[in-house]
Amino acid sequence: MTGRGKSPKLPLGDRVEAGPPRSWLSRPAMMAAAIVVLFVLLGVLYSLVTPVLEASDEFKHYPYVQHVQTHRELPVLEPEVCEASPDDCAWLQDGGQPPAYYAIMAAATSWIDTSDLPSLLWKNKHAFIGNPTQVCNKNLIIHRPEREAFPWRGSVLAVRVIRLLTLAFGASTVLVTYSLSRTLFPERPTLALGAAALTAFNPMFLFVSASVNNDAMAALVGSFTLLVIVRVAKGGESGRFGRLGLCSALLGLLIGVGALTKLSLLGLIPVAGLVVAIRAWETRSHERPSHRLLRILGYGVIMALVAAAVSGWWFVRNWRLYGDPTALNVFIAVQGTRAQPPNLHDWLGEFGTFRWTYWGLFGGVNVMAPRAVYWLFDLLSLLGLAGFLIWVGRRWQRGFKAPDRAVMIPALWGLILFVSVLRWTWISPAFQGRLVFPGIAGISSLMALGFRQWAPEPVRPTVGTAIGALLLIIAGLLPFVAIAPEYARPESLELSDVPESARVEPKELEDVARVVGVEYEPQSLDADNPRAFVDAVVYWEAMTSTPTDYVSFARLLGRGHELAGHINRHPACGMVPTSLWHPGEVWRDPYRIPVAPDAQAPSRLRLEVGLYDPKAKATLGAIPVGYAKLAPPDTQLRAEHRLDVKLADGVTLLGYDLSPATARAGEPLTVTLHWEARQAPSRDYQVFVHLLGQEDRPIAQGDGPPVTGDYPTSLWEAGETVVDLHRVTPPSDASAGPHRILVGMYHLETMERLPRADGGTAIEIPLSVSADQGLDED
Repeated sequence: MTGRGKSPKLPLGDRVEAGPPRSWLSRPAMMAAAIVVLFVLLGVLYSLVTPVLEASDEFKHYPYVQHVQTHRELPVLEPEVCEASPDDCAWLQDGGQPPAYYAIMAAATSWIDTSDLPSLLWKNKHAFIGNPTQVCNKNLIIHRPEREAFPWRGSVLAVRVIRLLTLAFGASTVLVTYSLSRTLFPERPTLALGAAALTAFNPMFLFVSASVNNDAMAALVGSFTLLVIVRVAKGGESGRFGRLGLCSALLGLLIGVGALTKLSLLGLIPVAGLVVAIRAWETRSHERPSHRLLRILGYGVIMALVAAAVSGWWFVRNWRLYGDPTALNVFIAVQGTRAQPPNLHDWLGEFGTFRWTYWGLFGGVNVMAPRAVYWLFDLLSLLGLAGFLIWVGRRWQRGFKAPDRAVMIPALWGLILFVSVLRWTWISPAFQGRLVFPGIAGISSLMALGFRQWAPEPVRPTVGTAIGALLLIIAGLLPFVAIAPEYARPESLELSDVPESARVEPKELEDVARVVGVEYEPQSLDADNPRAFVDAVVYWEAMTSTPTDYVSFARLLGRGHELAGHINRHPACGMVPTSLWHPGEVWRDPYRIPVAPDAQAPSRLRLEVGLYDPKAKATLGAIPVGYAKLAPPDTQLRAEHRLDVKLADGVTLLGYDLSPATARAGEPLTVTLHWEARQAPSRDYQVFVHLLGQEDRPIAQGDGPPVTGDYPTSLWEAGETVVDLHRVTPPSDASAGPHRILVGMYHLETMERLPRADGGTAIEIPLSVSADQGLDED
């Protein structure tokens, strides 16, 4: 009961904000318009700092547009052609995408001569696509500045025009976000402004909206359809004949357009059908259940017929061409599938990419924002999601009312999109957050609602403004601190520009180029780190002009000179192939070589660089650069026979293994020594392994450096444990019975042995030798 003259106290989070009437001349509407203007300005900035064909698979999407523009027909996807001749299949798998976006943009650029596309589409076949941790070589295309400079012309002009038109789709989505939030929460205009800001200043949405791709149109169609569905849920038939019928027809139209935009928008069918069915059931409660069911069926038929009238031709075409109405069979055939279904570890690992690509992972999924930005975005995502769940919990306690149920519609659509992304990721490793952008208007609205649950009541109206301002600052900085630097074209240097500390005696690679400088510091790598890498910088000097595009390589050689990591790419950060070099030019070229997961540790890694001729399939030579240390793993098998014998200079023998335990005359015996460094040894030592006969004279030996020279003692550090294998072969005439093995270390130049701390210069290992070749190795 409430007192006379007092208003009932609303639960936390439900207070009504005072404000002017809802009008485009109202203050919230003007602020929403300002957000859209800022979005457009930022979008133009993102478009200008991103070179043509570098944004979000643009190098595949634009050839689709250009084909429709020049041939007046849709491309036919032929997996065999794409595999055998990629140049004749420039759109790759995206040639199977629904055609609406591409047809619109083809019509908008029909006045431009784009016949120069083949020369513009010089692909960087060695680009680090999907690898944001690498340095440079992020460019998907080899760019020639004189071709792409302003005033734009040809295909460059067409791409710039399409980017601007695509930005209009993004701006419209920002307005739809504002309108959706006002529909869901009509008494909270500041919440709608916060939701609009979350969409407008999402750096990834800006990037996508400023590029040639169908995601921005899909975001608009998906968000607008969601807005219509929510209004149907909140409005009903209002008693007028045919109102839900008209709404069903409108939804059928939007679903048809969505099907021609992106297949994921077909997920709106169950959302729209469910909402129309519920409204029809509730607003016709006076009718018999059978009549209501027939009415619902009729609305469904209307929706289906209109959707089929709009998009049915596309599915029929696909069925005739590919035997699949969705064309996914040929799409997948070109793109490829996973080698095996992902496990939980794969899901968790790729979820990082999902988070980053919702907020901002640019280029070919390889240009990152600063790490701290992703921590902030993760925090915002958690606060928004948890806050929304808190809001749901509070409504659950009071019982959901009709307005509350409408809020769950965007949540349902977002969940359907997320599940569809999971399903697609099961087929192909493409767990990308931008794929849920068709629901971004609803996601932003629910996140804005969630943020408010954490703030005290008096400041709740300002929460969205504060977060929007923060995102605006970040979105404005990222083009300069993240995107533009990755595409800055290297400038050629003079020989005198090579730093004095980096200069080396020139080493030639035939008559093509020579290495004139190296920046490299010896590095120690952790074998337990799956992202271990070696950094180096090489200075190439061009010796002659060449029409051949040689591939530069940097490789690590580990145990037994086995390949332990490598990088192949065009030189000069992957941006200036050798066919563009001129004699005398010097190019600074950084490399980050990842250590292969199967590289044996511990090991001394030898770093080499060189050039490779892809036509002749031969190297022009390899030049040593330096060494890196791959330290032993933290956990190793313990010795079967444990010891604790301390030698001088910080070396301890912890134990040994024998295989087989009983040696046979004439057959190899493996002696595995488990060394530990108490401190870093001062020099390189040799290991001696002497098999003594019954007369205490050596009859076989297995001397050599530790780990066959691949991990000398000069690399050992305090606390490291090194497993060291040596082989000795008892002579075939060795007598049966007890023998001994003496092991230890010595300095090769002086032949001086390392003394034991307790006296002596060797450690004795007992051994039994069998002369009977018929005995089992036991």
